[in-house]
Amino acid sequence: MTPHIPNGAEHEVVVTGIGLVAGQLTDPEALFDHLAEGRTLITEHPLHKEWGVPCAVSAHIDPEVRQELADAVPEEAGPLGSAGVLAWHAAAQAWQRSGLPRRLDAERGGVFLACNRMVMEPAELTALADHVDHEAGALDLDGYLERLDGTAAPDAADGLDPQRHQKVQPDSATAALADYFGAAGVLETHADACAAGGMAIGSAYRYIRSGTLDVALAGGAESLTTLTSVTAFYGVGALAPADGRDPAQISRPFDKDRSGFVIGDGAAFLVLESRAHAEARGARILATVAGYAGVTEAVKMTSSSRDGSDYAQCMRAALTDAGLAPEDIDHVNAHGTSTEANDTCEAAALHTVFGARAAQLPITGNKSAMGHSLANSGAAEAVLSVLSLQRQTLLPTLNFTEPDEVTSGLDVVTERRPARVTAVLSNSFGFGGQNCSLILAEAQGARP
Repeated sequence: MTPHIPNGAEHEVVVTGIGLVAGQLTDPEALFDHLAEGRTLITEHPLHKEWGVPCAVSAHIDPEVRQELADAVPEEAGPLGSAGVLAWHAAAQAWQRSGLPRRLDAERGGVFLACNRMVMEPAELTALADHVDHEAGALDLDGYLERLDGTAAPDAADGLDPQRHQKVQPDSATAALADYFGAAGVLETHADACAAGGMAIGSAYRYIRSGTLDVALAGGAESLTTLTSVTAFYGVGALAPADGRDPAQISRPFDKDRSGFVIGDGAAFLVLESRAHAEARGARILATVAGYAGVTEAVKMTSSSRDGSDYAQCMRAALTDAGLAPEDIDHVNAHGTSTEANDTCEAAALHTVFGARAAQLPITGNKSAMGHSLANSGAAEAVLSVLSLQRQTLLPTLNFTEPDEVTSGLDVVTERRPARVTAVLSNSFGFGGQNCSLILAEAQGARP
């Protein structure tokens, strides 16, 4: 049962562990160094061209890396789907780095996972179609389920996984992580579109701040560089067409020639604790979660108010939650998807919130190099924001060469930049009006 979050005394929330999987890279520092060097994770997908989709590039997990990760999952972690495997490795890495015991075995620990629901792929749709009576308009569901269970006729053997349904349910991975690490006090699975990763972290932050939890494993995982997902996103005009361009140059947040996002896979997790709990066990504190806001609006399924007012409301709410003023923010890790609508709304909101200071406030769009890993993106960018605080270094936005009339006047970082960073605003804005802003800050007494 999820306990009520009480009002009352507030506890400082700190980050004590981070973990990440992206592209061919399996730890946060390797990714940070990769991005700092101006390198990309976006390449031609091995199957996209074969499928004949116009956007034949993605920031997918390297197939060999994916197999190695799947082979390394311990049996006691339970059956996990493709996103669950990524989640387990990023979560296990963050947990190990935090220095917590292998199992917490306490009701004051929780797991908060962001992962959008998986979709059926061509082989599964073909198998399902075999059980549809088109004339009667009926589905023989029992026959299809028997086929999955392997109890149908021998000639029905077609490689379908009888555990597929369990594996693709995001909350199965949440439960598996909670059981493995002994942190089952609160379990939440977030599917708030592209804001889900940030919202999962924000929810965990609120539970710890209120004193309901001492420890939370919070993050996201996504594995949607698949035919059905790619076709769907291209169908609504969200994905950038490849058009024969170099894959590394297609994702262009805030640039006047942006034409859509590049889809990606990945997983990222943070271990959050109350400062009191972390200090009592001598943990290394990396940063604090200083503020959070999750705001919903219903302007349009695929975009927000073009004047940026809804995004601005979300950023201001996070600042209020943190007790900070706009001038206290040193860096913005932007949602920056490279779609015309999102970047216009976010740029307008940044001008609204920060005014003239927007021209001197460094802004990074990590999706220029990492693609957009949807529910995971906010978690991955939170991990990178923690490393920016640790290293006092800002990451570049690739492919930004010229702004348009709305993105003009922003300080978009285009190469690695040393900077004094004490607070980072990290934005995540999703389809369906799901908006989230996190503020990560330097922790007093943090050890580099």
